Amino acid sequence: MLVLLFAGILTSAWTLDRSWERTVEDTKRNAVNLSISQARQAEDTFLQIELALTDIRRTLANEDTNAIDAEKYHRLLVELRDKLPQLHGLFIYDAQGNWKATSYDHSPSRNNNADREYFRYHRQNGHNGIHIGHVIRSRTTNDLIIPVSLRLNDAAGGFNGVLLATVTIDYFRHFYNYFELEGRDLLAMMNLDGAVIYVRPLPDSVINRNLSQSPLFTRELTQKDHGSATWTSAVDNVDRIFGFARLQRYPLVVAAGYDKPALWSNWLHDSLPEIVLSIMFSFGVLVIGGVVFRQVRLNVKNQVELATLRDELTSINHTLQTMALVDGLTGLANRRQFELTLTAQLRHAERNGTPLSLIMVDVDFFKNYNDTYGHVAGDECLRRVGEALSHIAIPDGALIARYGGEEFAMILPDTDAGAALAFAHQAVENVRALRIPHSATQLARQVVTISAGCFTLTQGVTEQDGLRLKQGADNALYQAKTAGKDRALLAEG
Repeated sequence: MLVLLFAGILTSAWTLDRSWERTVEDTKRNAVNLSISQARQAEDTFLQIELALTDIRRTLANEDTNAIDAEKYHRLLVELRDKLPQLHGLFIYDAQGNWKATSYDHSPSRNNNADREYFRYHRQNGHNGIHIGHVIRSRTTNDLIIPVSLRLNDAAGGFNGVLLATVTIDYFRHFYNYFELEGRDLLAMMNLDGAVIYVRPLPDSVINRNLSQSPLFTRELTQKDHGSATWTSAVDNVDRIFGFARLQRYPLVVAAGYDKPALWSNWLHDSLPEIVLSIMFSFGVLVIGGVVFRQVRLNVKNQVELATLRDELTSINHTLQTMALVDGLTGLANRRQFELTLTAQLRHAERNGTPLSLIMVDVDFFKNYNDTYGHVAGDECLRRVGEALSHIAIPDGALIARYGGEEFAMILPDTDAGAALAFAHQAVENVRALRIPHSATQLARQVVTISAGCFTLTQGVTEQDGLRLKQGADNALYQAKTAGKDRALLAEG
C-alpha cells in the first residue's frame, strides 16, 4: 500500500512538472511566432517606404535640390503618402537642410533640419541605402515619429540633400493593440543598437531608452536571428519568457514577452483541481486499497483524453495555418502566401533556367470609389475583381494573390514576357467586362477598371532576384497608370 502511495505521489508530481514544462514550451513557441509575425509586418511597412523613397530619388535624379519645382513634388509626395497608411509625412531637403518640398499643405516656422541626426548621418556617410533613426518629436505636428531617410547625390556623387519619410509611433501602437495580451505581457520594437522604438503597454517615457546591455543584445542576438529565452526585462525588471526576431533587411528587432510569474500563477490556478485530486487520491490509498485501482484507471482515461485533445488541437492549428495563407475578403492567396510562392518559384527558375514573370495589378481610382460608394461597396468591388482575376486560365504552379489594399499580383512560372503580357491584357479585359459602375472615375468608361504592369526575369535568375522582379513589375504598373490607366504594360527586363 505504501508503495502504491509513493508511486501515486511521484506520478502526480511528474504529471504536474510535465504540464508546467509544456506550458512554458507552448509560451515560448507563441512568443517566437508572434515576434516573427511582427517582424514581417515591420519589414513590409518599411519596405513599402523604401520603395516609395527610391521612386522619388529616381524622379529627382541629377536635379539640383535647390531648384526643384516645389509644387510638382508636393503633388507627388501627397500621392505617395495617400497610398501608404503608415506614412506621417514625406519631405525633400537640400544639401543645407532646407525644406524644399513636402506632403504637407503648409510649412513650419522653422524649415531647416540640418541639425537632425538623420541629416548629419547622410551628409557624413556616402551610404545610399535606407537609414532608420531613433524616435524623434515632429517639429511640425509634435507627434512622436520614426524617421526613415535616403541620401540624395548630385551628378558627381556628392551630397545633394535628404529624402525623409516619417512614421508615427501611433501607427505601431494601433497595430499592436490588435493583439490580446494579458497584464504585463509586452510587444516591443527596437533599433539594433538597443534604442527602444515602442513597447506595448509601457508609457512613451521608455521610448529611446537604451537596452543594449539587455541579454537580448549581449547574448541572444549574438548567436541567432530569432528564438526564445527567459530573462528579466531591462525596462521594468519583470521576468518574462521572450520570443525575438531580427528583421532581415533593416537594423530592427522585435520582441514579444509573456509575464512568467503571471503564467505560473495562472498555471497553478488551473492545476489546483489536479493537485487537490492528487491529495485526495493519496488519502484514499491509505483508507481503502480499492480506491487506488479505480483512480489509476481514471487517470489513464484522462491521459488518453488529453492526448486526443492534443491531437485535435494540432489538427486545428494546421487548419489555422492554412487559413493564414488565404485573404479573407477575396478568397485569393494573401501576401504571406505570395512571398512564400515567389521564393519557391525563384528557386525553380534558378534550378531549371526558365523565365519567371510577375504581374502587379491596381484598381484605378479606388479611393474615389470608396469615398463615393462606401467601404462595404468597396469590399464587394475588391471581391468581384478578385473573382474576375481567378477566372484567368493561369499555368500550373502560378498564383494569383491579393497583394494588399486594392493591389493584386500574379506569379507566372515558366512564362515569357509575351505570354505574361497576354495574361495581363486578359486581366484588364475581365475586370472591364464586370461593368461595375464607377461614377467617381476619371475615365470615360465610368466603370471600375484596373491597370497592370508586367516584368519577366529570363536568364541567370537567382533566389535573390525577388526584389528586382517586384520593382520591375511595380515600375511597369506605374507606367500603365501614367499612360492613362485601364491598360497593361510590359517593362523591359
